[in-house]
Amino acid sequence: MRKRTKLLVAMLMTATSAMAQTTDTLQVQTDSVVWNESLREVSVVASSVRTEGDRTTAFITKEMRRGARNTAQMLGNIRGLTWNAVDNSVEYNGKRNIIVLVDSLEKGYSYVMNLHHARFERVEIIDQPKGKYEGYDALINLVTKKNYEGYEGNLHASTRLMPAGPNSGKFVFLVNDGAVTYTRNNWNFVADVVRKSNNRNVLQQWYDRTYLVHGMTERVLHDKDTNEMLLESQNYQVNLSVDYQLNKNHSLSWSYIYDYNRDKDQLNYLLEQQYISNGTIDTLDVHSQNNTSNHNHSTALFYRGRSGQWSYNADFNYVYNRNTPDNTFQRGENFTLRNHYNDHMHYTRLRSEARRNWYADRLQLRFGYHNTWKDYERKDYDSRRQLNTNGFLRNNGWFNLWGRLDSIGHNTASVGGRLEQIHVWSNGIGDNQFVWSVSAMYWHKLTAKNWIRFNYDYGISHPNQSQTSAYGYFTDSLTWSGGNPFLSPSVSHQWKVWFDAWWCFNAQAGVTYAPHTITSFTEIRHGLLPSGMEGDYVASTYVNSRYLSPWASVSFTKRFAKDFVYKADALFALPRASYEDFKQQGREFRFKTSLQYYSRKLGMTTYLSYELNNNKLVTPQTYSTNYKNDALYLSIDKTFFHNRLAVNFVAVAPLKWGDGINKTYVVSPAIQSTSYFSSWKSNNRGALQLSLTYRFMGGKSVREYNREMSDER
Repeated sequence: MRKRTKLLVAMLMTATSAMAQTTDTLQVQTDSVVWNESLREVSVVASSVRTEGDRTTAFITKEMRRGARNTAQMLGNIRGLTWNAVDNSVEYNGKRNIIVLVDSLEKGYSYVMNLHHARFERVEIIDQPKGKYEGYDALINLVTKKNYEGYEGNLHASTRLMPAGPNSGKFVFLVNDGAVTYTRNNWNFVADVVRKSNNRNVLQQWYDRTYLVHGMTERVLHDKDTNEMLLESQNYQVNLSVDYQLNKNHSLSWSYIYDYNRDKDQLNYLLEQQYISNGTIDTLDVHSQNNTSNHNHSTALFYRGRSGQWSYNADFNYVYNRNTPDNTFQRGENFTLRNHYNDHMHYTRLRSEARRNWYADRLQLRFGYHNTWKDYERKDYDSRRQLNTNGFLRNNGWFNLWGRLDSIGHNTASVGGRLEQIHVWSNGIGDNQFVWSVSAMYWHKLTAKNWIRFNYDYGISHPNQSQTSAYGYFTDSLTWSGGNPFLSPSVSHQWKVWFDAWWCFNAQAGVTYAPHTITSFTEIRHGLLPSGMEGDYVASTYVNSRYLSPWASVSFTKRFAKDFVYKADALFALPRASYEDFKQQGREFRFKTSLQYYSRKLGMTTYLSYELNNNKLVTPQTYSTNYKNDALYLSIDKTFFHNRLAVNFVAVAPLKWGDGINKTYVVSPAIQSTSYFSSWKSNNRGALQLSLTYRFMGGKSVREYNREMSDER
């Protein structure tokens, strides 16, 4: 009898912006814990959604599949997860900081979201995962049906028409992609090609600024004919992977990703300068051009195995990134800046992990070791002169102990921690850092439909490339910008309580405290100015500041009348930030609700969604506001030709509650400023989006799909 295998695809979501490629986060496939054991003690008996501890398992039912054209839309029918029809993404309790796996392996995010859900039998959701995925709000693991075999491919195209506003009459967003997956016997092959472009999107932005030391004010003139930013970008991505199941206990995987991004931006406006001392007013023409290309190569090898009661895995990842910005900024006749250089980055990561269960899976120990190395270099493009080097070497060990306490009721608890040694260097100067973190969780089942959970987490995040680069330069005649090569990692504490009730409602509350969060900081410095004279100037860099935020959230999901699904999520927080004598206090309110209806007669899904943000977000010297920033949109999905062709139409309402303007205020002894720019929701008022997906599927498992659906609950 031929051996069958589960899908073991190994692909990773890569960044769409060139700046994201220079961060210290490796964007390539990784391996993870194999979440394949069945839950013996669950909080729900009758429901298809079951929870124990920090893990929720949703067995996919006919109701979840009904009307869903792809995996993302199917996930949106599960409580706690919300589908966004505009970009086909998924949120977890209103948060987008999630990692998606298939059979415990990472996937290219957009690729997985566009897969058909026929291959999956259940979804596992890990709240605030530990180990290698520490730092994410949720881990979503899609589990393939046993012995799945078949092929699947899709061709997808999407565009957005702007009937009004500064982009009136333009198709500003174009996406084309195609993917093929083939699974047979012990092999799995995947190829995916994506092309995205932004067709000279027009944005308007302006600012008012006061240089306190120099007695000068500046403001961008609000003239729509002379103030605009043209954004044009193209992104190409190729993903390839091969997976082989050696036997039921051992498997190998290989993946390769090539990502190319090209940005061509233009910014033009009139700037008015006024000197407070004598009232002199000057008007400057400001022109900016950005032409940046980024090449990113990522490859990875993976091994997973099991021996007796032990499970283990290891992976090795390598990334080579080349980034070439060519930026020109002209401010009147007296200041011209040109940045033209080459960035090269090499990045490796070796990770290993082991797991052991005892007492009929009532006790589990997981532990692992990670080694990460990065080396980065920046050279002037024309002279080849070295401008900056930096890098780091990290050694990280971690553990997590999980246990189920059956003897004293329905209880689950876990405790974990990690110790990390970091060596950073910049331009020949080095520094050693040590950080540690701990976590704890206790879960208790109250009744058949209710449970409560308490969490404490101590998380660590590291500064990215731009924040640690020692290379800095004057962005205009009085403003300097640069990084801090020896920033400490950002450490955060979070206390949280979660109450879940009646299989449809949950309420959460907690406090987040980060005593070393990384934030931008503006100060006065004295030195040589671009004019060749000495004087005071404004310097922007990064520091470790303090952040505190109590928060509370509620989430509700309810299916009624069989074909209707209603969802609502709300979050309220009171953030505070401080650094030395600088303090700011803000507030945050987010609300999102949706109603979905599936017409069995027409085979059509209608999805109505409304989102409201009313925020004041803070750092020690800044606060950003987007008051009453809301959006209402309608999505209609219809399939044709035996579900081969899917058509999705999205209409964004032109109505708005607030002004749609985001504002950022800077308050410091060096400078005070207010920057204005239109929010995404405001720029897309009245937009019409059309997406077409042609899907071809076949193979044994696909042929049996309709019959299997009849057996689902």
